[in-house]
Amino acid sequence: MKRALFIFALIFSALPRAEAAVSPKLMTQLAQVDSSASAVVASPTQVAVIGNRDINGFIQFVNGPTLELTSGIESFVSAATTDSQGNFFVVGASANPIVGTLPPINGVLNPDNVVSDPVSSNKSDATNLIYWKVSSAGTLLETQTMAMPSAVLPSSILVDNAGITISGTIFANPGYKGFITTWNGSPTFIGKSSTQVNSISKIGDSIIAVGQSSEKLLNTNLKGKADGFLAKISENKLISVQRSSDTNSNRAWRSNNSSLLLGGNSNSTAVITKFNNNFTPVWTDRYPSNGAALTAVVGKLNYGAFISTGAFKALPSWKRKGLLILTFDGKGLITAASYVNASQINAFTANSTLGPIVLSGGFLYRA
Repeated sequence: MKRALFIFALIFSALPRAEAAVSPKLMTQLAQVDSSASAVVASPTQVAVIGNRDINGFIQFVNGPTLELTSGIESFVSAATTDSQGNFFVVGASANPIVGTLPPINGVLNPDNVVSDPVSSNKSDATNLIYWKVSSAGTLLETQTMAMPSAVLPSSILVDNAGITISGTIFANPGYKGFITTWNGSPTFIGKSSTQVNSISKIGDSIIAVGQSSEKLLNTNLKGKADGFLAKISENKLISVQRSSDTNSNRAWRSNNSSLLLGGNSNSTAVITKFNNNFTPVWTDRYPSNGAALTAVVGKLNYGAFISTGAFKALPSWKRKGLLILTFDGKGLITAASYVNASQINAFTANSTLGPIVLSGGFLYRA
């Protein structure tokens, strides 16, 4: 009997786990894009990248046009999303022109008594939020600006039936703090001098913000050098905070979605964690990397992407370095994997047509 149990245990232990049967596959190049592209955004039927050149931003569509996103003054773009009709919304910030009058030049004849016109300079801080609404065909539909109290760096934009919500980081003098605002609404601030919001999602009527903080938030104290955090904002008020901390470590959450599949880092280790709506971890895993993990969700498919620096237990077949994309089931088991022979990840998204889409060094790749 003992011998039979031993043989059974031996056979059972030799059976591969679900992850062990997964063999990473090389991703296919989708398109070459502008080398200054910094983010990728996708609707079910169209993919685009955004980035900045000189004093303005742009949006470039795959197999479509490139549209310069101008504001009449120096500006930049930093995040994008789509709406239910497939339109693209790009958010950034712009400066206020500094307007003045040239002083008179003594000793120069001015028989007509010409008065100098006001002149402007584009050298002020970027204190205005700005968004561009663009059709999937690349036609500019709308541009709006919104004044903020000080210089801002938008990180995320949501568009739904309730309107437009934007998050990011705002200069606080000293330091910086996170903000969430509806368009033309009053901002909700997170932190006072050392907090940044990297991404937002929406669950019901509440906004879920994630980011990094090195200060006390509500009743939660700093535990590491910097902590990642999840925060719930309801009716323009910060009502709860959950910190993610490691001793003597810099932690941050970089990506978020309505399924609360978060991607981030602890120092240089990539971290992917699935939370429930009460901010309790459902599953989590860490991967050897040189930076943060990014996540995306399409339906019931959960994706994570990061730069892998070597083998790890959850995927025994992976023994190399490179840009790795993992697909997870609801329990966090790896069901598929793909990779790119690249050493950087600029941005990551997914849609129902192509699956995971990654931007790396001026190229888009798909599974």
